[in-house]
Amino acid sequence: MGAGQRHLETVTTEIEGMGLSRVMAQFLGAVCQSPPGPTNQLATRFGVDPGWVTDIVDRLEARGQLVRRPSTEDRRVKILEVTDTGRETVRQMEALFATPPPELLDAPREDLLALVRIAERLAGPPPASGTTQPATGRARMST
Repeated sequence: MGAGQRHLETVTTEIEGMGLSRVMAQFLGAVCQSPPGPTNQLATRFGVDPGWVTDIVDRLEARGQLVRRPSTEDRRVKILEVTDTGRETVRQMEALFATPPPELLDAPREDLLALVRIAERLAGPPPASGTTQPATGRARMST
């Protein structure tokens, strides 16, 4: 198992220690990143059955991390909002994900600088069409 997989398992264990399943954590994070909206937005976002979303939302609401409020436009619709407790939980989860694995902390400075350069290149805009890529020293595989 690689460092990335070990780190993911460590983070997952910590999140479970907070009383959340991976799905609950994903839903809470999604609601926290979005403006208040109806439950069916989560079902659409995750491509799951609305009834299944209701079950997860029930659990998060029971933990005090989400609240459902009636829609002002349609009384049949409930709007999801994150509570202060939910926001704090998301902050804690983000801190877990932001903590680098020990293997990265122990890496030589030169390796870390190379990793930053690669990440910046990957995060940058794609090259304009018709421009050439700098030589990488590696052959590209054709399909």
